Amino acid sequence: MYKFAHITDCHLGSWRNPKLRDLNLQAFEKSVSISIKEQVDFIIITGDFFDVNIPQLGPVKRAVEILKQARDSGIPVYMIYGSHDFNTASISMIDILHSAELFIKPTEFQTDSNSVVLKFFIDKKTGAKITGISGRKIGLDKEIYEKLDRKNLEMEEGFKIFLLHKGIQEILPLDRNFKDSLPISFLPKGFDYYGGGHIHKRLEKKIDNSMIVYPGPLFGSTFQDLEETAKGEKRGFYIISFDKEILDCRFIEISEAEILYNEIVASKWSTEKLENEITRNISELQVKNKIVLLKVKGKLIGKRSHIDFGKFNLDISNKGALLSFINTNNLSTDELKTTAVQSDNKLDIEREIFHENIKNFQSESTLSDKLKKQINSKLIGNDGESLSLSLLEILRNDKLENENTSSYEDRMISSAKSVFDEEGYFYDI
Repeated sequence: MYKFAHITDCHLGSWRNPKLRDLNLQAFEKSVSISIKEQVDFIIITGDFFDVNIPQLGPVKRAVEILKQARDSGIPVYMIYGSHDFNTASISMIDILHSAELFIKPTEFQTDSNSVVLKFFIDKKTGAKITGISGRKIGLDKEIYEKLDRKNLEMEEGFKIFLLHKGIQEILPLDRNFKDSLPISFLPKGFDYYGGGHIHKRLEKKIDNSMIVYPGPLFGSTFQDLEETAKGEKRGFYIISFDKEILDCRFIEISEAEILYNEIVASKWSTEKLENEITRNISELQVKNKIVLLKVKGKLIGKRSHIDFGKFNLDISNKGALLSFINTNNLSTDELKTTAVQSDNKLDIEREIFHENIKNFQSESTLSDKLKKQINSKLIGNDGESLSLSLLEILRNDKLENENTSSYEDRMISSAKSVFDEEGYFYDI
């Protein structure tokens, strides 16, 4: 009997708050330590290893040390890239780790105008045959799936593992809106294990003799992730036992901190009434050594700026909380016109804001009609939203240690230009 671990969506380096960033790293370290203790034969990681393609060096150093622990224990790591790892403009940090042979990337393929032929990587100890497709932003990997030569993959014999960083529409929850997904018909049939990433929710489904598993993130990289953890979503990874077929599929929970979530809904309250309600709510909470998430939403009569939310965070901290965060994103006032978004997901909020504001885009009146038409075809509608999200993702990259302003600006411009170049936004007029 053999065993492998399946880890995904580590998002190392996420969180500006150093305590949350460290808890996330601890979760990854614990998952690898447990895998070593369990004597797994190999580890698979299905994307979004880092939160950005050029992360801060502190989390990179820790990640390298943890991956070396696995390698020094004789456990190979097979990893595909996720949409957060990938950059079309330049080398990403994940590329450097790959060059240092800290993991194996089983995504090699040959392509022509009509088809994509994936190659298998055969694990030396177990004979498992592993292949997969890395994730890319704004659906750029969809064409690979559309052209994938599934027949050759299906004809291959042996214990087969397919890795993907994309949702599968047929197994996603109906109450959740996952935009970046594909139909199951795009995948080759007959693999023993389909290891998924990108979906921040644990999913497990058996179809015939195949297992489809999305472990979800180890800790989480957004406040929505933490909120769902507080509401009962388990975080962790899987250990799979197999021989000629899967024998056992075991979830290993990782819990680095208890998370407490509470909600206050204002119904056309005055600032004084909301302040009193927050004070009462905090007085009733048992927060010691917990991460506290307090969501304040609804309708406020008055100015939000008249409420000192920082004081309430301090009150929670003085009660012994590990960390506290007060979310007022869905607290509306009459101060300004807002774009209503029925979601706490950062990507959905950003997408909806772009969607509403791109409608008002107008080309410069002095441009030729031909150029106006070309610009509008790319900057209005879904194309414009996708372009905006890609550029926003690039702007999230922080300045690197010892990187001067000029180099940082050149890197940002080069990354942004690559988005335009890739999609053919530049024209010779």
